[in-house]
Amino acid sequence: MRVLFVGGGTGGHLTPALGLAEALEQAGHETLFLLGGREVEQDYVGTERATESLRFDQSRWPRPFALLGAMGRARRHAARFRPHVTVALGGAASAASLAIPGAPLVLLEGNYVVGKSVRWMQGFAALTLTMYADTASKLRRAQQVGPLPRKTLDGPSHETEDTGVRAKRQARQHFGLDPDRPVLLALGGSQGARDINLAAQSLLPDLRQLGWQLLLLCGPGKASAFAEDFSEDCVVLEHCSEMGHAYTAADFVLSRGGASTLGELWLRALPAMVLPYPYHMDRQQEWNARALAPGICCHEQWDEQAKTVLLTCLEDADCRAEMAEALRQAGPLDGRAKAVQLLEEIGGVNA
Repeated sequence: MRVLFVGGGTGGHLTPALGLAEALEQAGHETLFLLGGREVEQDYVGTERATESLRFDQSRWPRPFALLGAMGRARRHAARFRPHVTVALGGAASAASLAIPGAPLVLLEGNYVVGKSVRWMQGFAALTLTMYADTASKLRRAQQVGPLPRKTLDGPSHETEDTGVRAKRQARQHFGLDPDRPVLLALGGSQGARDINLAAQSLLPDLRQLGWQLLLLCGPGKASAFAEDFSEDCVVLEHCSEMGHAYTAADFVLSRGGASTLGELWLRALPAMVLPYPYHMDRQQEWNARALAPGICCHEQWDEQAKTVLLTCLEDADCRAEMAEALRQAGPLDGRAKAVQLLEEIGGVNA
């Protein structure tokens, strides 16, 4: 079966698409990505994967005219690839999928609140795959599959408690951390995540007093601001290509509430506090986090109340265990197998 992925944009769009593509390829199917045209998209997808550019985001024309050009390119690439199924990732560039004839259209929606592109395109779609059950219930022809993680996020097999502890110790040592002390993972590398970096920096004295360590992913060009905080208690990285190790090392997470991040926390049953990006019109990150309560706690801003709640979670191992169990009980933890099965049924072709 040949599956064509159309769209691009943020990691929230690309991560579940790549997780699904990897699962399809493992099942013997072929994939091709038609990306919006941003350089960061190609960097994110990698050079080893088959891709083409729709040149939508590079166009100097007004967006309606740019979309027409992208539709023409999508149609030409599809004529050569001959897909059995077309998957739209969400975002403006994914609307180019509407120009592809013949192949049933499937939409991906990772956010709890349905995005504009998915709302508009669902009337043309054979199916929408969602991460949250409530999201599927609000759409026509939709099914919840849960998170669609990439292979790099797959955790070690914890057949026993001892293997889980051993994996955690090894992951901490991988980052130069003390293998026997708990770790707060702060994900401040996404767009608009400056508050996460500042919050993590302000927590350092309290973390040291509690015996915790900090692993901060601060984002490109931002590590110099934390130079004085480098110590045996704090590791600051501008980029981490081994997020599976980072999640394994962590005991609690502080982050924004992007769909891909929430899916990863859900998959790993990692308790967390989310500080949602405050300027999104649909408040998607806030709703993403609140949908996973009590496994994820959400505070609209970093203040003394949020700090007190976070430190209480760090001090109380039973509280963290209850949060982790709530995430395990929240629904399907890995949607890749179900999503592949649904695409095979829609495409009418087996591997």
